[in-house]
Parts: sequence; structure tokens; C-alpha cells
Amino acid sequence: MNAASWAKRIQRLTSGDGLRAQLFRGGVGSLSVKLASVLLGFVLAVILARTLGPEQYGVYGFVLTLVTLIAIPAQVGLPHLVVRETAKAGASQDWALMRGIWRWATRYVAVTSLVLLLVVGAGLYFAGQNLSEARYQALIIALPLIPLIALGNIRGAALRGLRRVVLGQLPEKVIRTAVLILLALAFLTWGVGAGYEFTANTALGLYVAAAAVAFLMGAWLLWRARPEGVVHEPTRRTEGREWQRAVLPLALISGVQVLNSHVDVLFLGLLRSDEEVGLYRVVIQLGNLVIFGLTAINMVLHPHISRLHQQGNRETLQRMVTNSARVILLLALPPVVLFVFFGEWVLILAFGQDYTSAHVALAILALGQLVNAGMGSVGALLNMTGHERDTMRGMLMALALNVALNLLLIPLFGIEGAALATAITFATWNVFLWRMVWKRLGIKSTAIEGFR
Repeated sequence: MNAASWAKRIQRLTSGDGLRAQLFRGGVGSLSVKLASVLLGFVLAVILARTLGPEQYGVYGFVLTLVTLIAIPAQVGLPHLVVRETAKAGASQDWALMRGIWRWATRYVAVTSLVLLLVVGAGLYFAGQNLSEARYQALIIALPLIPLIALGNIRGAALRGLRRVVLGQLPEKVIRTAVLILLALAFLTWGVGAGYEFTANTALGLYVAAAAVAFLMGAWLLWRARPEGVVHEPTRRTEGREWQRAVLPLALISGVQVLNSHVDVLFLGLLRSDEEVGLYRVVIQLGNLVIFGLTAINMVLHPHISRLHQQGNRETLQRMVTNSARVILLLALPPVVLFVFFGEWVLILAFGQDYTSAHVALAILALGQLVNAGMGSVGALLNMTGHERDTMRGMLMALALNVALNLLLIPLFGIEGAALATAITFATWNVFLWRMVWKRLGIKSTAIEGFR
């Protein structure tokens, strides 16, 4: 095939408003954003891990985990609901409904965030002495992240529902991390030179500033991307009772998913030292490289799964799921091989000698993430087709297993125990969701099944 033929083929793939063209453009854009996010996150982790050291980096990681868990009620699964309802309103050109879901979700998040800040502030005032001084101060500094991140996620969800997948991910995935890197480098260059110390508190303060910049950028992008119908529609229509019924299982799914993602760091912080938390946070950062394809492609698939299911177009949905699963698996394999066989070398090169003892945990977690990637977009398929309760059942089961395994294995094996508990949990809940996808939808979600 000559260059002209390739050019025509690429033009056919990227032009037009058909499903293939939208998926191709969205997939390339989403993968580009996710790759940029992973690379920037890696650069940030290297900067912070090397400059803070394992102990201070552990304080930074543990406090971010606490804030993330505290912020769960502020979002209550709303991003998934906003994506779904925005996509449905756009398909039917119901601009009043689109304005309604945006306003309803924003007000919901603002109120719950304010309540959470008051509750946590009171808790710190009356029971803050149970925390170490370092963690107490760091948590106070990080509290503004609760409304900033929650509202930012709502803005991103609205953009993704409008099929602006790349724009919907830019503020939280790229801009926030990039700004934080610039602020950290500026402080290390001029602040440290002026005699100020770079600590976990400093890093968290800079994180809050970067999150504020990302939130403002996301609000501006959504304002620019509004459909003309929304701009000229004077009314808002809400379906509060229906949305509240839908948001409960989505909230549990989102909350349990966040807990499952952070329970290992939480128990490490409670049962072991800040230094081990710092070591394990490096492992998590590298392990995320394995599933960056899964995360990026799911962002693209969400509105298309909802639309194709609503249209009853099962054949096209199966073809889309199979092709995406193959891409996800191919993207996951190279980092797994690297971390399993050359993990110690990677840790020395990237983070220094202080982090080499984490190489076994890195290999274990990478294999667990490979199972996660290999099962395909099982959660997205269930959530976007009205089967959120199946996802919730699987994740509740996985959370119970995750907590039990972490309590059992962390005291015995430290960070290796945390990695093993997480890997087993990934395998368990993905197999359960895979079975539910086949049972409810008749869809084969994995790349291997697609090849068969």
C-alpha cells in the first residue's frame, strides 16, 4: 500500500460524524491525553519522591488519600450520571434537560462539599490530636481540594457527555499536574534558594493552587463548548427524583471504586510507617502505566455505549467493545514485562536507591493490573446500560475482600502484602463483572474472546 492510499485511509477514518470516525478521533485524543497525564504524573512523582524522600512523600501520599476518601460524598457518583444524561439530552436535543442536569449536579456538589468541610473541620478541632503533627497540618492545608476536585469532575463529565472527550479530560488529567510541576520547580529553584524548606505541606499547598487553576480552566472550556441550543434555551428542566434514584447505585459504585483504589494506602498509613507509604505510592504510580489504555478508552466509550444500547444496535456495540479490548491489552503488556523483569532497575533509574526495596511489590501490582486491563471495559458496559447494581454488587464484594486481605497481609509483608491484596481484588471483581456483562448484555468483553 503506497503513501497516497494510506493518506486516503486515514482521511476516511478521521473525517465525518460516523461512529468509526468519532471513535478514532476520540480514541487518539483520549489516549494522547492519558499518555500525557501518565508522563506528567510520572515526572511529578520523580520530582516529589526525590526531593521529599520516602517519609515526607509518604505524608503527602497519605493525606491525599484521606482527602480523596473524605470527598467521596461530595461527588456521590454524579460524574457518571452527568455523562449519561448529557449524552441522552444531546441525542434528543433536549436543551432544557441538559441545562437542568448541569445546574442540579453543580448545586448538589457545592452543598455536600460545604457540609463535608464543616464536618471535617469540627472533627479536626475536637479529635485532631489523634493524628501526628505532620499529618494534622498537611490535612488542614489539603481540605480545599474537596470542592475543587469534585466540581472539576462535574465540568469534565459534562464535556465528555457532549462527546468532547479530550477537552473533558484536559483540566484534571493534564493541566492540574502540569501546573503543579511548574509550581514545584519554581519553588525548588527560588524558594529553596531563599532559605525555605520544601516539605509535604509545601507540596500540598502547591497542589491546591494547581487544582484551582484546573477548575477555572475546566469551567471556561465548558462555557466555550456549550451547544447553541443550550445557550439560547432560557429554561431548565430537572428530573430530581429520577436522578436521585439513579445516583444512589452510581454513588455506591463510585465510592466503592475509590475505596478499592485507596484502601491499600489507607491501611499502610494506619498500620505501617510514612516511609513505607512513600515507597508504595511510587509502586502505584508505576502500576498505573499498565492501565492507562483502559482508562483512556473507557472515557471514549461511555457516551457511545449508552447511545448504541439505547438504539438496540448490539452488533455494532460488540464490534466496538472487541476492538477496544484488543487495543487495551496491547497497551498493557509492555509495561508489565518491564516491571516484572526489570523493576529494580526502573526504580533506581527513576527514583533513586531509597526506593529499590519496592521492586517485588511493583511486579505483583503490575500483574494484578494486567488482569484488570485484560477483562476489557466491563464496568463501563454495565454502568452505561443501566446495570449499575451489578457493578455495585461486584465492587462491594471486592471491597470486603480487599479490606480483609490488607488487614491480613500488610502486618505480615508490608508493601508486598498491600500489592498482593490489591492484585487479588482486581482479579476477583473483574471476573465477576465479566460474567455479568455476558449475562445481562450478551457481550463478550475481553480481547481473547473477540479473537475466538
